[in-house]
Amino acid sequence: MKGIIELSKAIKIDGADVKQLSFDTDKITVDLYLKAINKAVTQGNGITGANIKIDAGAHLMLGLYSIVADNPSYDISDVERISGADLMKVVDIGAAFTLGRADQTEEQSEAPSEATAELFTQA
Repeated sequence: MKGIIELSKAIKIDGADVKQLSFDTDKITVDLYLKAINKAVTQGNGITGANIKIDAGAHLMLGLYSIVADNPSYDISDVERISGADLMKVVDIGAAFTLGRADQTEEQSEAPSEATAELFTQA
């Protein structure tokens, strides 16, 4: 999953105000994944990381690392400047990645393979 986050509050990166951040979860490598989980565990005092599917701390870090993955000139400390409601946008990216929603498409599924019974009222 890739896209652009529109920040409501710009952050400074290399002296410039940045209001848009691109991300790409497909660019998260094993190394970046492990860095994200490790950082979530160490900054969460060992609490985070227990169950990745419900772990908002891990989701946040994975979202941040998906930004770094798509912007190799950024350091994780650059994107850790995101604050307020913008953090939830990043958490949503990490959650979509860990729950497998990043790969879901909006295409219609195939037609049903079996005929379904029609309901009728007997007179």
